[in-house]
Amino acid sequence: MLVPAPRSPLSGTGAVGVGFRPELAADLLSAPGAVDFVEVVAEACFASPAARREASAIARIWPVVPHGVKLSLGSASGIDMDRARRLGALCRELSAPVVSEHVAFVRGGGREIGHLTALPYTLEAARAVAKNVAAARRALPDIPLLLENAACTLRFPGDALGEGDFYAEVVARTGCDLLLDVGNVYANAVNAGVDPGELLGSYPLERVAMVHIAGGAVEHGFYFDTHAHPVPAPVFALLAQVVARTGPLPILLERDGDFPPFAALAAEIATARAIARSAPSRPTLTRPTLAGPTPAEPTLAPIRPGLSASCATLLQNSHDASPSGASALTEVQARVAELLTSPVDPPPEAVAPFDAEDVARSRAILQRKRVDDALPLLPRLSSHREAAARLGVRCVEASPRAPSLTAVADALRIAAAAVDDARLAPEAIVDRLLLRARFVGPSGDGSVRPRLLPFIRRERLPGGRVVWAIKGIGSSAEVRLIEPRR
Repeated sequence: MLVPAPRSPLSGTGAVGVGFRPELAADLLSAPGAVDFVEVVAEACFASPAARREASAIARIWPVVPHGVKLSLGSASGIDMDRARRLGALCRELSAPVVSEHVAFVRGGGREIGHLTALPYTLEAARAVAKNVAAARRALPDIPLLLENAACTLRFPGDALGEGDFYAEVVARTGCDLLLDVGNVYANAVNAGVDPGELLGSYPLERVAMVHIAGGAVEHGFYFDTHAHPVPAPVFALLAQVVARTGPLPILLERDGDFPPFAALAAEIATARAIARSAPSRPTLTRPTLAGPTPAEPTLAPIRPGLSASCATLLQNSHDASPSGASALTEVQARVAELLTSPVDPPPEAVAPFDAEDVARSRAILQRKRVDDALPLLPRLSSHREAAARLGVRCVEASPRAPSLTAVADALRIAAAAVDDARLAPEAIVDRLLLRARFVGPSGDGSVRPRLLPFIRRERLPGGRVVWAIKGIGSSAEVRLIEPRR
């Protein structure tokens, strides 16, 4: 019998929070009562000791929810247990009430995709998630693990389950509740040409423990959940539909870019809080467990031509968790990773059975994501926001994706290019020095690795000022920046 995980301490409340970002820090710290909890991106804490110290500090003010984006719970090849252990250590350090991750994969066939890629809606994919969740739980503290639904930019041919049915399988097989991103539900519905309310109603709403809301925008006829625009009215309407069914839930507003004056975000927070408070009291729900026979298998969708025999086996959803099914999922994910990360755009005839427009769109998103991931590692250079972003786009377009620590490798490339720009050079030199103190590379294939040995080096800035960076032994040793007085 699969025993469900404990419910989140935030469940059954109308708490409203926001993703903690440097651009929001001053406003949040000056008015801590504006939110009831905050969320931090776990990988940001892994990449930046300063971000981790900041997360530990704000945990004294609000409950802090670590939100993972690269554990790759949907990978057929399994998860990186070292990453899971690091996530568990962060949860303990923050005394986190709950932790969340995505039902998605970010690596396949030994390739890092660099962004959340939705899974095929199949039983074999749900089984892979369940296996990975079981492994991850061994490294996590005894707190709820919430699983977030993903936005789809690439559709798999021959999905045999509906979107909501797939997530019902996931929660049944893992015992985890959902972190329901209604912005992603809205995006998937709009892009598939279906009614958002009907799609939402197909989800197992009785298993929702937290909700994400965010804004988006339409580009070239496709709705993107950007996290950089105001939350649209239809997303708030979906939020109201959820809490009308579930009762009050913790709600988190995601905003990652193009930050408006805080008053605008405070108004969105107030709207979400009003919706939460208008919800009926949440009834006591009977949470299903897996005991005895598995649920009846669904009617299968037709298979598109062009798939290998093993891929066809996957999409036909064999009734047992056979090795052939797992290997087929591995093959599919490796193929997707290759299509999305190859240095040269694949010709349309080479992407079959996937849709060429879907592949091109997903590749463009990944390029943008590389810049978004790299710039936070260059905090001084990023003060020149527009110039740094333009330079970042040029750098990632001109270089293949590094096989590991891609954001660091891209940040080093961007900093190196910025050193040649007189306007950006002072900030770029310092950012690059700090990165070099913590990482070695890039090597011939573009990869970097953590620096284990001590480091001491100086750089001379334009105008003659000198700065030193000093680090002790170990990859997590603190880096000190020293600027001697002249």
